Order: sequence, then structure tokens, then C-alpha cells
Amino acid sequence: MQGQRISFARATTTLVRDPVAVILVLAGIFDCLSGNPIHSLLLLTVGFALGRDAIVGRSSEAAPPAPAAPSLRFGPAGIALASAYVVVVGGFGRYSWPATVAVLCPAAGVLLIAWRGDLNQPAASRKLDPIGAIAWASVFVALAIWELTELLLQPSLRTDSYAHPTISVLTDPVLATHLGRSIVLSLWLALGWFLVQR
Repeated sequence: MQGQRISFARATTTLVRDPVAVILVLAGIFDCLSGNPIHSLLLLTVGFALGRDAIVGRSSEAAPPAPAAPSLRFGPAGIALASAYVVVVGGFGRYSWPATVAVLCPAAGVLLIAWRGDLNQPAASRKLDPIGAIAWASVFVALAIWELTELLLQPSLRTDSYAHPTISVLTDPVLATHLGRSIVLSLWLALGWFLVQR
């Protein structure tokens, strides 16, 4: 019993110090309540996986560490492929199965690459800039509080309201067109590439 209490205390302390997993799980719960089961499942899966990794840690005894991957380059062929991707996928209907699969596949691939560790430098040499971390955390917390407040002020969790717009409601006009979806996909790919290279 005492060991369970210590484990629970350590788990709680770990999640308070690194709340990303908790935030993802909460986002998944609210996404489910809002009628987005696919987004909810993805957020919950990643949130629980990150939480487990943070609390239990990854087992390094089972397999030798993977060799460091070389830094990835994005040449003309990559630009052409990304351009074709955003044009084709941008033409899919919003929230359709083809669009969902087309976004899920590259996102899952990048997530698996990132899960193995940094592509450019060993994990031991990575250092987090406290000022940058606080700045980004403040932005995300402010957006999360605003999103949750607007969501709860809507007539219901599944009814959009322009009087209390969530982020998805604000992006509706942009994502209603092929061009708008293609531009957003381009920005999404660029952000993903930037994060992978970090």
C-alpha cells in the first residue's frame, strides 16, 4: 500500500512538472464531448502514451539504442512532393475520410520518428531554454483557457456559436475553400518539418 502511495505521488509530481500528457488527455475528452471521436482518439492515445513514458520511462534494456539518424534535408523533390500533397489533399472535403487518412498518415510517421529521439543530436545534449519554455507554455495555456471558455459558453458542446467562437469556428471561413485548406496544410507541413529538425 505504501509503495502504491509513493508511486501515485511520483506519478502526480511527474505529470505536474511535465503536463503535456494531461493537457492532451483533457483535450481528447473535450474533443469527444464536442463530437470529434477521431481527433479525441488520437489525442487520448498520444496523451496516455506520453504520460506512461513520463511516469514509467522507456525500457532501454530490451533493445540497444537506435543509431543516430542523419539530419534530414528537404530538396527540390521534397518541395515538389509537398506541393502535390497540399494541392491534392486540400481538394478533399473537410472532415471527410480521405482528408482524415491523408493527414493521419504523415502525422503518425513523424510522431514515430520523433518518438525514437532527436534526429540531429543525442538526447543528453539537449537543453531546454527556460525563457522560451515559459513563453510557449504561456501562449498554449492562454489559448487553451480561451478555447475552453468559448466552448463552454456555446449553446451546447456540439453547436457552433459566432458569439463565442472556438478556434475551429474562427478557422471555418479559411478551411471552407480548396485554396484555404491547401495554405493551412502548407503551414502545417512547414511547422512539422521545423519541429522534426529541432
